[in-house]
Amino acid sequence: MFTASMNPIHAISMTLLATVLTATAAPKFALIRVKDIYTELPSTAALQQEIKKAHDDIMKDERAEQLRKIIGELQTLQAQLSDKNTPLDEATSRKLARTYEIKRQEAQTLQQDFESFKAEQEKAINRKMVAGMRASLNRIVKTSNQIAKARGFDSVFDSSGNTNTGVPFVLFSKAAPDLTADIQSALKASEPATPALKPMDATVKPN
Repeated sequence: MFTASMNPIHAISMTLLATVLTATAAPKFALIRVKDIYTELPSTAALQQEIKKAHDDIMKDERAEQLRKIIGELQTLQAQLSDKNTPLDEATSRKLARTYEIKRQEAQTLQQDFESFKAEQEKAINRKMVAGMRASLNRIVKTSNQIAKARGFDSVFDSSGNTNTGVPFVLFSKAAPDLTADIQSALKASEPATPALKPMDATVKPN
């Protein structure tokens, strides 16, 4: 309260100070743990399962099975050619050596074909993984914004994240509100249905 005897200039100064203090009130901020939220999303587990299946399917490809078979045959031929306990006559030795060379060339060609197929498949897997992660993170950001605005927060910081230098983004916070659990609940309620796992699209098809 300003009294009648208060110096007018002093009264004006006090009024301006009160206005400035009101206008520059400390902003309200809250924290969230994006890493924990992302890890616990059902869609994250579903994506990881799909990615694992896609990697497993690569090694079950017909070319991989055929390559393993030829490698086994090469090992058998090599053992026969180097077995000193069972000497081979010259004709048999030449025949085995010729068969070994043919199989070796076949394995080399097949390996090149499989490596090309594998590289294309892994590119497709990485694209799907990045797209899935981006979709989940976008949902987290959108939900965080909605909850923060509804509760009157000016800023929300990720307490689980680091800066480009590797230093934690939030170095200190004193009893700052943590919205992690609220965001997790909201995301759980809006979690899209998990689709059935589908084979990863192959850019390179088996011959």
